[in-house]
Amino acid sequence: MTGDPDARGLTARLARMVAADDVPMSDAWRDLGERAFVDTVGVLLAGRKEPAVVALAETVLAEESGGPSRSVAVGNRMPARSAALIDATSAHALDYDDVDDALIAHPSTVLVPAVLALGEASGSSGEELLVAFRRGLEAARAVARAVGIEGHYQAGWHSTGTIGTLGAAAAAARLLRLPPGAAQHCLGMAASMAGGSRQNFGTMTKPLHAGLAAERGILAAQLAGRGFTADPDQLEGPMGFLALYGDAGGRAGGPGDRFGAAGPLPADSADDDHDPPGLNVKLHPCCYATHTTIDAALELRPSLLRVEHVTDIEVVVRPGGLAPLIHHRPADGLQAKFSLEYAVAAALLDGDVTLASFDDARARRADVQDLLRRVAVRAADTPPAGPPAWSSAFPAVVTVRLVDGTSTTVRVDTPAGHASRPVSERQLRAKFADCLTSAGCTSIDAAYEALRHLRHQPSATAVLDVVVGRRANEGVAVR
Repeated sequence: MTGDPDARGLTARLARMVAADDVPMSDAWRDLGERAFVDTVGVLLAGRKEPAVVALAETVLAEESGGPSRSVAVGNRMPARSAALIDATSAHALDYDDVDDALIAHPSTVLVPAVLALGEASGSSGEELLVAFRRGLEAARAVARAVGIEGHYQAGWHSTGTIGTLGAAAAAARLLRLPPGAAQHCLGMAASMAGGSRQNFGTMTKPLHAGLAAERGILAAQLAGRGFTADPDQLEGPMGFLALYGDAGGRAGGPGDRFGAAGPLPADSADDDHDPPGLNVKLHPCCYATHTTIDAALELRPSLLRVEHVTDIEVVVRPGGLAPLIHHRPADGLQAKFSLEYAVAAALLDGDVTLASFDDARARRADVQDLLRRVAVRAADTPPAGPPAWSSAFPAVVTVRLVDGTSTTVRVDTPAGHASRPVSERQLRAKFADCLTSAGCTSIDAAYEALRHLRHQPSATAVLDVVVGRRANEGVAVR
């Protein structure tokens, strides 16, 4: 499909991609989507008892009940927007959800709940859910390229909330089968709804960013379907999303140069069936910027006879690698998820970093607090060990020095679970089972199979019948 030469702006290009019916769907894209649904639903269920999720669900259910969609987290029926709000917040509550290097964000935590909720309301098939997931992910990646995602993130934006809102809007517009013109308005509205500050990392508001992104993406699509309008060139306009959210004004030449940086989109070519860049699956429930450091600490742990013999620990990362790690002396489990010092201490003391590592009581343990005070973190242009250049988003070099004067250094460039080191089917299933077990769910195998073979499911309703099951009649206790 070739675009109209007079409509080459990013908003129009994305709208055409959302609406296009002639873009093929490869098995690689289906596999990526199914694995994302498995991983996201697992961490969503594991997070459903977190205080932030309980408070949010009680707030929603105190004012509304009944609707075409079911919340996976609480089981109740409600409007699609409300189900997406609760479920995306729950999926992000433990910081155990997948990561995309291209977005510096958690795309599936927004897209999967939005697609499931609206998919049930609109009677979508499993294949249609996967198509919507793809369109949302590709739209988000295109916007991230155009806005200059590293500058956007460094400026303090939480891209899960900002870029995620646009991705959710694209996915929702696809499920509602909006024509290109309405999809443009949908994206324009979503751009004005997008937000999220990294200052709120380590609080309940961080996962709420994901919930709001999912909710607002659906709202934008629903409004556009009813004729609600926005500037059709909002993203690339002089006061639009790229100008306001971009890298301090962006590139020389102004916004006109930016939307070319978004790169080719599936709707630009009818035979575009490229394999997708992968997503990074987390194997530790904390900020992704800590994972290479955790892996390095676990690798060198066997060389330590006693932690008491450690005099100091140095962690060196690439410039920008400390941006999300804003809590150096964490006071609770939420703050500990964004503390590199805590990540090292927990890994060395306990031999793993798991869901239990972020219990408030464990985060405040005397031995953990003592050891993390011996950790010094810094960023450097040149790695102190290994190859002479950094080669990934969040590499780390960890050095442990002992009282006898010896030291051990380990460098890890990409953590286990990264798209370049993908989790196996066994690892994915094990993580899913662990998450569902922690949530008190019993139909683990049936839920895994339904999600892992989503392409064959007749409807979102059929999937939710398996995943939600009896909890549809239980709901949550509202104070």
